[in-house]
Amino acid sequence: MDVNRREGFVKRNWGLIYSVISLSFDVLLLNLGLILGILLRFGNLQNLKYYTKAQLFMNAVFVLVSLGLGVYRSRYNLSPEDLRYYYKRLIIYIAILTMAFLYIIKGQEYPRAVIITTFFIIYVFWEFSHGLLKRLQNFLTGKRVIGFNTLIIGTNEWAYKFSQRISYAFGGFFHILGYIKSANDPQAEPFTDLAPYVIGSQDQLETLLEKYKPDVVFIVSETMEIDKYHGIYNICKAHNVKLKMVSPRVSDIFSNSKIRDVFGVSLVLETWRIHFHKFNSRLKRIFDIFFVILISPVILPLGLLIALMIKLTSRGPIFFKQKRSLYKGGKEFYFYKFRSMHKDADQMKESLRDWNETNGALFKIKKDPRITWFGRIIRKLSLDELPQFINVIKGEMAIVGPRPLPVKDFEIMKELGKGIEWHRQRGSVKPGITGLWQISGRSNLSFEEMLFLDLYYIEHQSVFFDMEILFETLPTMFLGKGAY
Repeated sequence: MDVNRREGFVKRNWGLIYSVISLSFDVLLLNLGLILGILLRFGNLQNLKYYTKAQLFMNAVFVLVSLGLGVYRSRYNLSPEDLRYYYKRLIIYIAILTMAFLYIIKGQEYPRAVIITTFFIIYVFWEFSHGLLKRLQNFLTGKRVIGFNTLIIGTNEWAYKFSQRISYAFGGFFHILGYIKSANDPQAEPFTDLAPYVIGSQDQLETLLEKYKPDVVFIVSETMEIDKYHGIYNICKAHNVKLKMVSPRVSDIFSNSKIRDVFGVSLVLETWRIHFHKFNSRLKRIFDIFFVILISPVILPLGLLIALMIKLTSRGPIFFKQKRSLYKGGKEFYFYKFRSMHKDADQMKESLRDWNETNGALFKIKKDPRITWFGRIIRKLSLDELPQFINVIKGEMAIVGPRPLPVKDFEIMKELGKGIEWHRQRGSVKPGITGLWQISGRSNLSFEEMLFLDLYYIEHQSVFFDMEILFETLPTMFLGKGAY
């Protein structure tokens, strides 16, 4: 009984355990690399004491940059190529910043060869240690200590390609028990390589869940029409089985965003994750208040300057106020922005409906005639969003979260039918000033793409994930990519 509990603990928490082990090794090897770099350069360690500041700086930068890049979030989910890409980026950032730091404090007294040698050694050490950790994961997977029993709904070629993809990235971590024929294509023959492993059809799902007791079920579909799978959702939810949806379109969205998982978005979450989200919401609130206090010396004078320019360049109020919500019928609140449009913009909106360049509850026009010349500048740089820090202070919004949408725009949406439940999941967290949507294409995304990114964020939300998104938001703002 104790063994089962231990195995259950390791299985449930393997992602965290893997990240902690990986982080511990990386910190140890980072410092060992510096020691060996000094030893190779000078032939002894007498100069080690002169590198104390450099060592402290390296460790501090390592923590900050690794959090910003998200190197240790869901570390076990990364394929070998993705893992190598992220720690190469991490090494480059730390090396450049460390050399700049040493030049500032002492100039030429610190040989650059020491730093170059140090980070070459660190790269070799990390390459070796990360390979060992992957071998450990594969070993534990083979012993069934960790991993997830998996069923896949879908028997076409895309389902086969998906199974090959997760097998390549994770070995046997996702142990596929069988494939289930989708009700949306009952006449189609299973893909040749999958035919021997088809265990039933979608109308037998409840029986199959009771028989195979999977940890996770994947819906593999060539479309993102999640309304078709409402019955699967209800059955998996009743059995407390995690449900994820995968499609080529979802993969395309994720490949252009800060999402590294090879699988899609969760439609049913595990009970433990729901409880964690309640705790995390309190932690996020503390983080939000701290962040507002930290940046207030910058945003207050900048906000005053923008307010003055708005008043000098166009008629109307400085602020724009509008009722917004996360989903149709959800909690409403007044949302603040710096006014970037002419004062009669709302009245003009109805006449411009045919110009709308997106869908759902989104209304976006690249060359919107309602925007003032100064408004176009602050929208491009996202500076019109600064008044939303008022919403954060009031507790109506968070720094990071799904984007709230105008209540009026929900009224023009086509009937969502049973699929309304997917959209309501956005209401399980507070709306945010920035989020995955903002760093993954912004106005270039459709309503469905925005929804899938929001569902992913809701599943993986944490203060550390928020820090990653904030880290990516700054270059997105300055480059103005996808904003109009």
